[in-house]
Amino acid sequence: MKIDEVLSYYGPVRCNHLALFLCTHGEISFELNYVNYNMKKDGLLVIKPLDIVTPKNNSNSEFEGMILLLPAETFTPILKEINIANFAYVNRYPIVYHNEEYLAIVKSIFSLLCNVQNLLDYESFERIVEKQVASLFFIQYYYYSTCPDYPKSEFKEPYSRKKELFRKFINSLIDSHTMSREVLFYANELGVSSGYLNERCNEVSEYSAKEIIDSAVVARLKYELSYTSKNIQELADEYNFPSQSYLCRYYKRMTGMTPSDFRKKRAAT
Repeated sequence: MKIDEVLSYYGPVRCNHLALFLCTHGEISFELNYVNYNMKKDGLLVIKPLDIVTPKNNSNSEFEGMILLLPAETFTPILKEINIANFAYVNRYPIVYHNEEYLAIVKSIFSLLCNVQNLLDYESFERIVEKQVASLFFIQYYYYSTCPDYPKSEFKEPYSRKKELFRKFINSLIDSHTMSREVLFYANELGVSSGYLNERCNEVSEYSAKEIIDSAVVARLKYELSYTSKNIQELADEYNFPSQSYLCRYYKRMTGMTPSDFRKKRAAT
């Protein structure tokens, strides 16, 4: 899958892979978990399985890069290879920019995996991927936390309570998106009022909590309609809609087309 296929898919999409993008030219804008980002040359972006990506209008921008797109099941073994605390920075800073020395190391890991993928059997290649990507994460953590050439202020700023609450809300939404589409449900899980959660979401992302919830549900439904054979009734049951017709009305209100029309449009492209 190419970079533009991942970051130019229309509407929000929930990533089902571990994706690493290294920008080598130009820049690209997008939302990751409802926070705006603009990636430029020499930036390394990490998108985790279940992260929600929303493309921006990048039609006039020139963007080139290298991509590692890994199955979601490789994520857990990679985390076992490193101290989980050393990976926590990715939730706060999904894009890191490197100096020339570290950039060469990152590029060498990308190149190694690209060069050996057709030379080894799947299991051997998978083991190499886990070791190399774990090494990349560890090197990146060491770089931004200790490298004297890196502007420390970007990573030493206080991680505010509102951002922490927003992060917990997104994680709760990822875990429970099939259970409820109501703000009160998630506010109760987080131990705050609906109004307070809405205020924090607007401050961090400029979206209300309800807008984020609906966007996340639609992103997942788009995936289901595009890549599974589940019928509308099955989706209504799985996503806790009271009926098939309710799901169709909800989806049309959010996207402008029915689930069946969306599936037909995807099949035609």
